[in-house]
Amino acid sequence: MDAGLAAVLGATVGAVGTGGAGIVAALLARSQGRSQLSAEYARFIREQRKAAYTAYTAAVLKEHERLNDASTHLEMAAHAEGDDRAEAVGAARTEYRAVQDEWGDLERRYAEVAVEGPPAITRSAVQISGAFNDYENRVLACLQAFEGGRSPAPDDLAQLGEVHRASYDAYHAFLKQASEVIGADGIRRLPE
Repeated sequence: MDAGLAAVLGATVGAVGTGGAGIVAALLARSQGRSQLSAEYARFIREQRKAAYTAYTAAVLKEHERLNDASTHLEMAAHAEGDDRAEAVGAARTEYRAVQDEWGDLERRYAEVAVEGPPAITRSAVQISGAFNDYENRVLACLQAFEGGRSPAPDDLAQLGEVHRASYDAYHAFLKQASEVIGADGIRRLPE
């Protein structure tokens, strides 16, 4: 092989090697850029969802505590007479009205959760709403019985405990679902 051919081959191999290294580096940078963009997007979505879920759970817990207080006062009224009964019923009515007054805030928080999604968390929020409506309706039925001058049926009072547990279970199911959604790290696919 003469020196001229060796120089041409050497230059060709050098050019191909340099060009190939550049292409490989560009492909790796592109892949890394996509991964970083995906992680940043997931972080952004996660923060938006976290804020919506946190506000919603705070509103739900506040309503649950008020319904629980109303329920406790109704149970006290069932075992009281005269002024003590009237005072317990009045306290239950106050708590129930507070729940009614806060309903708009809870609905706004629910709307934020529904917008942020994903669908699984929205379904979980719908379950909370259903459970809390049942609880609220049961408290109202007992309250109306007392205010009508009669005691609620023993089953109605017993059902207060059942709807209390069901609403709290729905709350915990939402927390679990929200934790899974927020736990997405940008590399794994976000939960649907």
